[in-house]
Amino acid sequence: MKHERVLEFIIRLSTFTVLFGRGIQHLFYDAPYRIILWNEGLLSPIFNLFGWSWTDYVTSPVTDRLINLSVIFVGVILLLTSLVVVFNYRKGEKLLYLSGAYLVVLSGLYMSSKFFIPAQFIEYSAQMFSPFALILFWKKGESDKLILFIRIAVALTFIGHGSYALGIFPVPGNFIDMVINIIGCSESSARILLQVMGGLDFLAAILIFLPLVDQWALGFCCMWGALTSFARIGEESVFGLSHTLLTLGHEFIMRGPHFLLPLFLIYSAQKKAFNFLKATNIRK
Repeated sequence: MKHERVLEFIIRLSTFTVLFGRGIQHLFYDAPYRIILWNEGLLSPIFNLFGWSWTDYVTSPVTDRLINLSVIFVGVILLLTSLVVVFNYRKGEKLLYLSGAYLVVLSGLYMSSKFFIPAQFIEYSAQMFSPFALILFWKKGESDKLILFIRIAVALTFIGHGSYALGIFPVPGNFIDMVINIIGCSESSARILLQVMGGLDFLAAILIFLPLVDQWALGFCCMWGALTSFARIGEESVFGLSHTLLTLGHEFIMRGPHFLLPLFLIYSAQKKAFNFLKATNIRK
C-alpha cells in the first residue's frame, strides 16, 4: 500500500507541476495562439469568403485583447485542474482529459512556431502525457500498460531534446547560452558538451526498454532531466536570483515531468525487484 501511495504522489506531483507551470505561463506571460490566429496564409481564404479585412483584423486592439483574454482564461482552467490533482479529486477526471488534450495542442503550436520541427513536439511528451498517465493510474493502478506508456513518454522527451543537442536540427541559442552561463566555458566547448549529452539522450531513450540496463538509463534521465530543468533558473541574472525565479520559475516548474516520470519508473521497478528476490529466497 505504501508503495502505491508513493507512486501516486510522484505521478500527481508530475501532473501538478506541468499544469501549474503552464497555468502561470498563460496568466502572466503568453501562449503561441497568434501562430494560428495571425496566420494570413491559413485564414485569408475565410476572410476573403466573408469579405472581411485582414488588415483591420490584425491591427485591431480588440483582436489583440481577445487573444490575451483567451490565454488568461486557459491559464485559469489549467490552474483549476492543478487543484484537482492537489486534492486528488478523481471526479475531476474530465478536466484532466481536457487539459491533457490542450497540452498536446499547445505542443503542436510550439512546433508550428519552430518551422514544424518534429523534435519540438516530442520534446514535450512527458509534459503533455502526464495528465493521461495520472488518469490511467487512477483507473488501473501500477499496470504494465501505464509503465509502457510512461516509458514511451520519457523516451520521446529525451529523443526530442537529444535531436537538438546533437545538431540533427539547429541547436537553439538558449541551449548554448545556458551551458556557457552555468559552466563558464567557450561556445565551442558548449557545443561539444551538448553533442555528448545529446548522444547520451538517445542512448538512454533506447536502454530504458532493456530490462538489464533500464535502471541505469532511467537514473541518467532523472538526473539529466532535473539538471536541464534547473538550468532554466540557474543562469546568472544582472537583476539577481529573485528576479530570475519570478520571470523563469514557471519554466522550471512545468518541466517537472522530465525527471519525475523517470523517478516513477525507478521506484516502480524497485518493488518488482524486491518481490522477485523475496520469491527466490522462499523457493530456496
